[in-house]
Amino acid sequence: MPAAPIPRPTWLRVTSVLATAGIVAWPVLALLGLLGVIEPRTVVNVGIITAVLAYVSIRRIKRDREIAMGEGSSTEPPPDI
Repeated sequence: MPAAPIPRPTWLRVTSVLATAGIVAWPVLALLGLLGVIEPRTVVNVGIITAVLAYVSIRRIKRDREIAMGEGSSTEPPPDI
């Protein structure tokens, strides 16, 4: 039986959307970086920011699922980021 949906905080919705946009845009930026249109530093920065946003979003969603399924304790502190 699926668990009831958990309302997501606004910051998690925003980070998820930004991470998804970064994942979609990064290959295009990488190609433009190889062609010399944009600086390689920009491509690396976008990749790092995308990875951090995706990591934070995935960790929070996994924690919420564990709590909803009764596997995790809702009293445990959030993971250090």
